[in-house]
Amino acid sequence: MLDDLQSFVDSVKDFTNLKTSEKVDYFALFFLEVEKKADFNHKDIVLAFQQLKLVPLSNIRRYLISHSNKATPKRRKVKFIKTKTGFHIEGNYNVELKTNIIAQEVPFINYSVNAGHFELKPSDIPFLNAKIKRNAEFFSKIYFLLYHLENSIRKFLTIRLSSILGQDWEKTVCSDIDLVKAERIRSEIHLSEMLPKRGDTILYYCMWDDYGKFLKQYPNIFDDRKETDEVLAHLNSLSKIRNAVAHNASTIPKEYQDELTLFLKKYIKIMKNYALDQD
Repeated sequence: MLDDLQSFVDSVKDFTNLKTSEKVDYFALFFLEVEKKADFNHKDIVLAFQQLKLVPLSNIRRYLISHSNKATPKRRKVKFIKTKTGFHIEGNYNVELKTNIIAQEVPFINYSVNAGHFELKPSDIPFLNAKIKRNAEFFSKIYFLLYHLENSIRKFLTIRLSSILGQDWEKTVCSDIDLVKAERIRSEIHLSEMLPKRGDTILYYCMWDDYGKFLKQYPNIFDDRKETDEVLAHLNSLSKIRNAVAHNASTIPKEYQDELTLFLKKYIKIMKNYALDQD
């Protein structure tokens, strides 16, 4: 809960300078919108203050009741609707609170293509059916995720190889590792006027299985052998998923989808430690 709560308050404009009572209102919004609770109560709000190590409002239960539709005397502005088990946020006030939420990055799982700015719509293209359109949306999500992952691992490898082998690391790895296919792709692209260069190093011309070659050749890329094994264990499946996306496969087996989700969680956990070293 703490990570989600911290991410939520970071999205609230000037949260740190809000009055304590105003923070109560946004914590209520958090439990309803992020935690997806049917309603919230004063104990939830107390927990939010505790999680963020903030000084809470002195009497949260009284505040909720006195700003609800059950307040005596009645208030001009009702913030909360009392239920049998807790509270909801009054509809108009809910909208008002949300206007102070800063739009955040689109989570991978909720990613969708917004084609509203295109002059042409998918339905304008002939010989498409509902299944193809669904697949287009599905594969765009997978590609969105893989694009982030691949650029992340390239940057990581560049940093680590520079540290281990020095600034001329590319010359060394091309000598130590079989990267014939990547070198051929780079040569073909450089000779073509139609294809833009992908990047400055050989890493931009590698495939997912090539990254495994780097990890095997230089086991000290990761500080812990277990981390190397965790990443290597999934690279073959990632390569298959990438090829499925690139070559219009009809679908991706569920076990591969599950493995991709598992790998993403492991990868982020491992890489966060190295990212901290770069800050």
